[in-house]
Amino acid sequence: MNAKTVLAFVTLWFLAAAPVGLFPGQGLVAVVAAERTADTPAWKPTFFALCMDNADSKKRPFPDQLTMVRELGFDGVGYPLWLGEAMEKNLKALDDQKLQPCLFWTSVNVNPKAPQAYDPRLKDSLARLKGRGTVVCVLLQGLKPADPAGMDQAVKVLRGLGDLAAASDLRISIYHHTGDWSQSLLFALEVVKKADHPRVGVNFNLCHWLMIDGDKDYRPVLRENASRIFLVSLNGAKLGSKTWTNGLIQPLDKGDFDNLELLKLLKGIGYRGPIGLMCYGVPGDAREHMERSMKVWKEMLAKTG
Repeated sequence: MNAKTVLAFVTLWFLAAAPVGLFPGQGLVAVVAAERTADTPAWKPTFFALCMDNADSKKRPFPDQLTMVRELGFDGVGYPLWLGEAMEKNLKALDDQKLQPCLFWTSVNVNPKAPQAYDPRLKDSLARLKGRGTVVCVLLQGLKPADPAGMDQAVKVLRGLGDLAAASDLRISIYHHTGDWSQSLLFALEVVKKADHPRVGVNFNLCHWLMIDGDKDYRPVLRENASRIFLVSLNGAKLGSKTWTNGLIQPLDKGDFDNLELLKLLKGIGYRGPIGLMCYGVPGDAREHMERSMKVWKEMLAKTG
């Protein structure tokens, strides 16, 4: 045999023998692989509480909400965007509890005839959030869902907000919400593509996806738009339901939507943004149902590998 034939034979023997223990160096290969695995950080997204005060039977004041969230093990919270002096006071309360302001939401009017697109204090609020990595979610309103009359205005406003966000190291994300101009995630993604700004993306809000686009498969949508998904909110959900409470928004131990499959997909596409537990309209004591959801969250996270 010539030299090339010998080399090919030895290579094939190496590949075939190593898995069954015939090649003496395979232990070294296994050690290196194990070290690489050990160095790879576990996938552990920032997990925050969203709208937990909406239906809480205890009607906890803001400071008590933060204490509860911290004690239950959440990393942060999501609230309507604070404007004016409330921002500094509430951010201090978050810092005292070592909680992150993961999400703030605010409304934007895409109707070109509206006197203003958003509250002018929004700019100052974005500046005050500098360096916190918050995702500022915008609910695009003012026109019927997908009305083409709003597209140019939406693109203009989003690009401007994207520039403001970049100056403060923040991100702007369309919060697709039932009844809004951008109620459909699929339409919101069209808007984001037209805006074409690196700081402008979109949420994946499970409950609103199920309400508006629930007859479609979300998995290819997330795979094809992974770089544009800036924030995810999830909850237990009953497939086919058209109601929020006890339907499309439930604690994580209720409903038949497969949240574990969703988490595995998010991990697979390299999602590194925050994930919020949607609690809107969940009845009863918020601590009780959020504690149950946290237990399920930890179980699911362990199963994502």
